[in-house]
Amino acid sequence: MKTVILCGGKGTRIRGAVADAPKPLLDIAGLPLVHRLMEHYASCGHKSFILLLGHKKSVIRDYFAAADIPDTWQVELVDTGEDAMTGSRLWQVRDLLPEQFFLSYGDTLSDVNIDALLEFHNSHGKLATVTSVNPRSAYGLLDLDGDGAVTSFREKDVQGDQWINAGFFVMNKGVFDYLNDDSLLVLEKQPLENLATASELMTFKHEGFWQSMETYRDWLDLSERFKVNS
Repeated sequence: MKTVILCGGKGTRIRGAVADAPKPLLDIAGLPLVHRLMEHYASCGHKSFILLLGHKKSVIRDYFAAADIPDTWQVELVDTGEDAMTGSRLWQVRDLLPEQFFLSYGDTLSDVNIDALLEFHNSHGKLATVTSVNPRSAYGLLDLDGDGAVTSFREKDVQGDQWINAGFFVMNKGVFDYLNDDSLLVLEKQPLENLATASELMTFKHEGFWQSMETYRDWLDLSERFKVNS
């Protein structure tokens, strides 16, 4: 199976706070984030990658031209446009993909069990599976009674039975019936919503480590985690 990685975003919320580089190349304890993501897939035997480039594509190309990449990896870099949205980027590489493929965001790391994710996808027979996580709140949570009295305070606790898109997908090529060539097409909006309406989208719940790098604080947390575990 091929693993498609979205690497074209501009990362406006973190740009300049860490470095003037595309988010997938920001250093995480000695390796770019996207390299660490690829290592996770490769550790499960999935070593064929298609990286969808856009913002600062030449910087990413330069990295992979010089990087010490294992000989067993196959890495294809595809320019999908500076301003294209996620749905458009995926649509552009439809002819490069087999019947079934992985899709990941290039700014997110996790210890999600890739083999279990794939097994779950194959068990339900739908077109797409999205991994979901139950994140901790960024703020302390208050439990209140009917009179407004605080009954408990939970510092950055999980937010009940609420699950968010964790950015690790398995898809069959039938999903392209829900995409098109509109450069403004956002995968997470109409395409996934329509798949859900058609009962063609399932979720694989992951309760382990997961971190999306959106802010400077996220970068510090990821760097510290991989520094400790390296």
